[in-house]
Amino acid sequence: MPFPVLALFRPRVTPARLLRVLALCLPLGVSACSLDHEEEVRAQLQDWVKLGETYYFHSRVNCTAALFAIKATRISSMVKKVRDVESGMRAISEGRAVAFEIANTSPTAVTEQIMSQDLPMGLGVLSSGTSGKDCMAVEMEEAYFNALLDPTSVLLYAPERRFMAIFDRRNKRMFYSRGRSS
Repeated sequence: MPFPVLALFRPRVTPARLLRVLALCLPLGVSACSLDHEEEVRAQLQDWVKLGETYYFHSRVNCTAALFAIKATRISSMVKKVRDVESGMRAISEGRAVAFEIANTSPTAVTEQIMSQDLPMGLGVLSSGTSGKDCMAVEMEEAYFNALLDPTSVLLYAPERRFMAIFDRRNKRMFYSRGRSS
């Protein structure tokens, strides 16, 4: 008879992977099994925008999702701001973090344009944005989805850390999404 705890996990979690995770996590304590820590995420984003309070933060071994209030609608010069997809793709290729401030273009449309020009790069951006969904509360998923479709929102992507942030200007908040890459 299979180990009953395995029934709680999604089918993609194999018994071998579960044992590896448990072997890493048990000696360190459960809190050490987070992909990210709130203070580190805040520090990364604080260089780009003026953050307010944390509305939501959840991190597990395979994903992180966060939502922060924004105190100002300006993106700092510490992140490369671009007005077209091609410039943003060049910045990503150089390993630079980028903010896609493209007029009347939603983060979803930006990702689609990147995928149509360079599928592997586009899949990397898309994966960063969707991987954190596993750590989102149901209410946050809907707000995140709406921000992704809003042409006033700005997609920020950090290729080195493989995370995506969505600057929801309309609602003055910042979504953060990251998953563990295989």
